[in-house]
Amino acid sequence: MTHELFSYDEADAILRLDGANDYVGISAIDGLIASVVAGPAAMEPSVWLPEVFGKTPLQTPGTPQHRLLRTVLHRHDEVRDILAQRPHAYLPIFMRDQGQIFAEDWTIGFMLGVGMRDKAWTRILTSSFRAALAPIFSVHPIGRQLMPDVPKAEMDKIKATACDRIGPAVVALHKHCASDQAASRRLAKLRTGRR
Repeated sequence: MTHELFSYDEADAILRLDGANDYVGISAIDGLIASVVAGPAAMEPSVWLPEVFGKTPLQTPGTPQHRLLRTVLHRHDEVRDILAQRPHAYLPIFMRDQGQIFAEDWTIGFMLGVGMRDKAWTRILTSSFRAALAPIFSVHPIGRQLMPDVPKAEMDKIKATACDRIGPAVVALHKHCASDQAASRRLAKLRTGRR
């Protein structure tokens, strides 16, 4: 058995073909990862991975499930490193079908991440910075509700170019939340040190 990572296309095919689990495709996972890495609250993989794989850990080395877990963790680390060191190179993983690009699944994952740390996100969602996230919110029904001051026609216009604008929105979010992420990591270390 190989210990190599799956390609993201291979991981997506495995995730989507497994109807026995509540797995989602790689695009939604990528949206969740973007929310975790760029958002205001640091989250350890042990917190967000159950949203992807359920409660059963996939830790048997060499199995396809373990390779899938490692592939997802690799994407997390890749996004973290890209946003920190070369943000201009960040590209979300969107679904593609017959030459079309779809951001819907990606935004489902992103909004899941927002919901997992809703208290930390409140400051962003009630600030003027929220407008920078309009490309993301325009694609998701709950995201649209977070922007009640923007007319539907304007949100529709933003949604029309969302696939091109979501990457820069994630980069802006990462920059905006850098100090919050650092504080969140320090707090997590303090809590771990007290145990």
